[in-house]
Amino acid sequence: MVISKDDIEGLAETKEQKEWWGVKSANMTRGSLEVFAGPMYAGKTTLLLQRVLWLDHQQKKILVIKPSKDNRYNEDTIVTHNQLSYPCISFSEFSEIEDNYNIMPYNYNTVCLDEVQFMDCKDTLSSVEMWLRNGVNVIAAGLDQDSRGIPFETTSQLLGLADKSEKIKAICTVCGKEATKTYRVKASGDRIQVGSMGMYEPRCLEHWEPK
Repeated sequence: MVISKDDIEGLAETKEQKEWWGVKSANMTRGSLEVFAGPMYAGKTTLLLQRVLWLDHQQKKILVIKPSKDNRYNEDTIVTHNQLSYPCISFSEFSEIEDNYNIMPYNYNTVCLDEVQFMDCKDTLSSVEMWLRNGVNVIAAGLDQDSRGIPFETTSQLLGLADKSEKIKAICTVCGKEATKTYRVKASGDRIQVGSMGMYEPRCLEHWEPK
């Protein structure tokens, strides 16, 4: 839903909301979308966490979200591989976010999404586009490809929509060169298997093979 001037009186229930609409509604600025993508162990969550901490330092209102499928470390935090963390909301369906959080600029300056490759593509794009139109910034991070070298649809779509994007690289575990691929150590199971060290490794093109 995109908010029009005619909706303001009905939506503005608090003094803060009324003041915000009085200043901003006449000249609404679209939010910006920034996306970080790359292989495993490239530092995507670390880069996202840097943005989160900087926004927090600036006393900006932020909402950090990750899919419940990412249960490797802790359900209620985003966690880097070296155990840096920040509280977050874990969800299965975007309807849970829409039902429980009023994502408007007077409530949140920025929504941060981690592990976007696990999120439903259609629902993610719909929600992100709505937030951007309503003036909320979005920062997203996720794997660009699976271990077979096939692009993840949600990440690819967000990269196409992004106002600013960065493809970051890891370090190949075999030779130490730049790694752009994720290598699955044991070739078995479905396309998506949540795992960490021992299951996946970052590899350069020379030492990677699709599995």
